[in-house]
Amino acid sequence: MAQVAGITIDRTLRGKPTFVRIDLRRHAHLIPVLEDNGVELDPPIKWTAKMKRSFAQAKNGETVLGDINNFWNV
Repeated sequence: MAQVAGITIDRTLRGKPTFVRIDLRRHAHLIPVLEDNGVELDPPIKWTAKMKRSFAQAKNGETVLGDINNFWNV
């Protein structure tokens, strides 16, 4: 079987394939296939406690709409 650049197969001591490593820079056409199957490629956003509290306040309507004309008069 011919080898493909950017794809390596890790095998057990008995020769059974266990893992496949794919270089996504070389094989970018596989990214949509992975995303369709549920693989998340972007790192998750780490929300801080302050951001979570701000989201809760916005959801409860505790926000104040700003005015561009009175920007300095807070």
